[in-house]
Amino acid sequence: MALSLQEQLKASGLVDEKKAKQLERAKRKETKKPQKKSEKKNAQQEAELARRLAQKEKAERDRKLNEERNRDGEWRAKMAQIRQLIETHRIATQGEVKYNFTHAGKVKQLWVDARTREQLSAGTVAIVESKADGKYAIVPVDVAHKIQERSDELFVLIANPKQLSKLELEEQAYAEFAIPDDLDW
Repeated sequence: MALSLQEQLKASGLVDEKKAKQLERAKRKETKKPQKKSEKKNAQQEAELARRLAQKEKAERDRKLNEERNRDGEWRAKMAQIRQLIETHRIATQGEVKYNFTHAGKVKQLWVDARTREQLSAGTVAIVESKADGKYAIVPVDVAHKIQERSDELFVLIANPKQLSKLELEEQAYAEFAIPDDLDW
């Protein structure tokens, strides 16, 4: 069997037993030697940096999640306010006169009485889409404006009395003139 280098040096007389043990101890000390302080500091600094970075990322995720929850909560609160406004100020719409209006490119209709139809045409009441039941409700104009302030998503139709047809303009021009009873065509 081949002898190790140390044993060969002892056999040749170049190294004595005392010197061989001393070299062996030095070798063991070097392998067991702890990391240098600068290496430890670098490792600790890197760990601290990684921990801080992870902490910042977590804080950012939490902040975004809280903002999203707040927006969702605000939206729900607005929808609840709108639902309450519609329910408390709703005008009954049962009647025998059909009122047509457009919503999302489609013609919709409501059955109302003659008085409510006049109010709709004059712009004193408005039609609002109720998300709660998916139907349309008639409410006073000031309530419709409050609903529009809270949400642009809901359909609100307010008739503009200033947009009159030609026939209505002609009728208004001659409204102050009385038509004689004995006029024959």
